[in-house]
Amino acid sequence: MLRLPNIQILRAVAAIAVVFYHDGIETTNICTATGQACAPDFWIGAFGVPLFFIISGFIMVTTSWNNFGVAGAPLDFMKRRIIRIVPLYWLVTTIAIVGILMSPDMLKVAVVDPLYFLASYLFWPMARVNGLVRPIANLGWTLNLEMMFYAVFTVALFFGRKRGLILAIGFLAFMSALQAIGLFAAKSPFHSVPLNFWADPIILNFIMGMLVAVIYRQGFRISSTESYLLIAISVVGVLLVRNFLGVLDMMPEDHIINRLVAMVPMLALFMAGSLGPQVESEKPLWRAGLLLGDASYSLYLIHPFILRPASKIWGKVIGTHLPAWTFTILAVFAALAGGLLVYVLIERNLTKFFSKKRLVAPGAQPLGVVEQGRNNLGSEKARLETRQSIIPTTTSGATSFSRNNR
Repeated sequence: MLRLPNIQILRAVAAIAVVFYHDGIETTNICTATGQACAPDFWIGAFGVPLFFIISGFIMVTTSWNNFGVAGAPLDFMKRRIIRIVPLYWLVTTIAIVGILMSPDMLKVAVVDPLYFLASYLFWPMARVNGLVRPIANLGWTLNLEMMFYAVFTVALFFGRKRGLILAIGFLAFMSALQAIGLFAAKSPFHSVPLNFWADPIILNFIMGMLVAVIYRQGFRISSTESYLLIAISVVGVLLVRNFLGVLDMMPEDHIINRLVAMVPMLALFMAGSLGPQVESEKPLWRAGLLLGDASYSLYLIHPFILRPASKIWGKVIGTHLPAWTFTILAVFAALAGGLLVYVLIERNLTKFFSKKRLVAPGAQPLGVVEQGRNNLGSEKARLETRQSIIPTTTSGATSFSRNNR
């Protein structure tokens, strides 16, 4: 089986960046608790969310390219997405509920009524008692957006490719525009918590990924030089965002400007990876990246449950005996190891178990078949094993540029 290794590498990079972001938060907590002077600021991890959403849009279109308008394809698509997401997420949600009931201060979520727990399992956006729209396992807010995107994409698959893509892209853009003008906001007569959440302009990243997938499937590729140029543009964009953090922090995290300035650098980076030459996946360094890319969903879901308890224990047991930066390093390795273990021992087995009786609908092309290569597009087919990753986020609010959420 052939793969698009660059996509896997990007998933690994995004996941590790988010781990560092959260690691910085926990290191700060240790410094505060022990009176140490430190100010780790791994703000770059905030770019992980838009990058993962771009990857999601790309993978959905690329792997479903020949399934638009095919009888049974929409149902088959949604079954695959449910099998991919739900089992491990429900397990993590259950663990979060148990953790909150046993130690409410561990996850900083007040125990609320059972409807809130139920909404978390059903991917339904619901406000906490503090008004923040997050599920019981805080990081699941991105999964709520992913499931909305999958629902829209499922409807799009009922139509021909061109009409289906226009429908999905148009709907996401329209919803984002309505949210940007405040139609669903709290003071609006049309206020709706779910609609305001689902229409967050961050969903524009899904559109960008879908558009890149279209030009990819049509055979467009770029050279190594062009890839490096796009990477340079991405780096410059990230640095520019860093210089204007003070201004961006004055806006709500879901303000369209905040979402756009995060999207542009990640779009450039993703285009470099998806449209440019692929890395040699047999080299040890890239093989490690591919493995972390495979495990990125597990890493995303499990790492807060490693970092938060670890910081609590470190603050009480280690304290000032070691500098806080040693926690920063050790915690990252612990999170990576935990994510890999969960992937190997739990996620893969859950996916295999629930996939055994799932059959591809008659007439539908199995998802994952993609055409690769600049010169053989349309002739050679290969399976894209890039398994869709879901987006990491913070344990203290949304992954955003706002320091208020750190």
